[in-house]
Amino acid sequence: MKRTLSKGLLGIVAVSAIMSGCSGSDTPQAGNGQAVDNGKKPVTIKFWHRWPESQPVFEKAIKEFKEKYPYITVDMPTIASQQYTAQLQAAVASNDLPDIFSNQAAVPTDQLYQLGLIRDLEDLFPQKKKDEFYEGTWAEGFTTMGGKVYAMPHFTPRRYAHVMYYNLDVLKKAGLSESDVPKSWDDLVAVGKKIKEQSPDVYPLILGVKTDWLMSGMIGQMASAISPEILPNDGVNSGFNYKKGEYEHYSAGVVETMKYIKQLQEDKILHPNSLVIDYREASTLFAGGKAAFVIDGTFLTSELKQNNKFNNFGVAPLPTKGGKQQYYAFQGETKASVHVSKNTKNYEEVKLFLQFYMDRIYAMELEMGVEGSPIIAQNKNTKVDNVQFMQGQKIQDETFILSPHPYTRNPSAVKVNTELNGKKPKENTGKILEGYLAGQIKDVEATLKKLSSEYNLALSESIKKVQGAGSKISIDDYKFPNWTPLQPYSKNKYDEIGK
Repeated sequence: MKRTLSKGLLGIVAVSAIMSGCSGSDTPQAGNGQAVDNGKKPVTIKFWHRWPESQPVFEKAIKEFKEKYPYITVDMPTIASQQYTAQLQAAVASNDLPDIFSNQAAVPTDQLYQLGLIRDLEDLFPQKKKDEFYEGTWAEGFTTMGGKVYAMPHFTPRRYAHVMYYNLDVLKKAGLSESDVPKSWDDLVAVGKKIKEQSPDVYPLILGVKTDWLMSGMIGQMASAISPEILPNDGVNSGFNYKKGEYEHYSAGVVETMKYIKQLQEDKILHPNSLVIDYREASTLFAGGKAAFVIDGTFLTSELKQNNKFNNFGVAPLPTKGGKQQYYAFQGETKASVHVSKNTKNYEEVKLFLQFYMDRIYAMELEMGVEGSPIIAQNKNTKVDNVQFMQGQKIQDETFILSPHPYTRNPSAVKVNTELNGKKPKENTGKILEGYLAGQIKDVEATLKKLSSEYNLALSESIKKVQGAGSKISIDDYKFPNWTPLQPYSKNKYDEIGK
């Protein structure tokens, strides 16, 4: 773990967003939407986040919060998402965390809890409040530890499914329409050839290959149509076969998906810049008419509209081999959340901000077309004037399927995950795809087999470490023989295992 910040990171920490506005009243009064001051001393709370798509929401919301609570300033530095992990690890190492900060898989809730760095938020979440959130939100190891809340959700837990965006201007120029948007791999090739014939300088598909987590998720989701028994999610469980209880990154689905993308590159259907750009650069070129299709998360709709000032696009499911069903595993956990430092000296003000977060920021995320709310009623009752966002949300909801999870069966798997985070290989399928497209990796199947072996060894060592500390857990807790891929794995299925 890094214990020092680079000068560049220190500079980032030092630069904070300027929170503007006051109530404009000499005697502010408490009330709905009115300023609350009551002669209190000025207080500053520090807030770090890692979601660039939420930046406009936070900037707008914090101004509104300042109007309501003039004595509270929310200091929100601008942190590049790729630098967030290093900055958080340094803050953890030096025990110098901000009052509120985003979670990060590299520093899981369990680790923060074991180090005594975060405080519980139970007083914000009585049972009645918890019941407003989606089932599975309060999952041990993600949002709760020992049954107490230690992380507050930022987005809906039904998030991160990948979708394909299509540029209507490019399609029209090629004599195509929305009805021509490809549903299968063969469709993409056929449509791609038509686009190239009409516009030689425009490419059918562009990807931000440099964003390896996005590529890992895309590969896994496409592969699920071929090998549904392999968990498609990006992250620590990606590529796991819950029938066998082992990592299987070299499945037919993953191998065929990588070879298909390689063929798109060789046939010049994939934009040549894909290999050297990240996902934001890819979306910019897509919005500029340089490609007909781009693959990203549902959150891209707001960025295309706000950052690229582009509106003439639509959203479709990822094309799959033979147009077969794909899925993204939904295991109930919340992967995007915020923690509160145990050392905060301003907890009362932090609570006011977090309550405002749930009341207004969740709704603003919806209104601005960024992402769904973790609170069910807000998704039903908030007016959203963004057709593409709602289109993407519908596809995302249909893509999620409840899948088995060792955490649900045995809470000690949370400890295994923390150990595994420190032992797992640095490589992932997204990075392997980059090397394969660049010609550095010749035998992609052998490389994926090696990755699986390294992951399985790391898992075995992590289980042994947790066993040695007194916890009862084994590799059998990672096997679900009664799981039928593509069918929801409900609670009664866990009960069947125990019989």
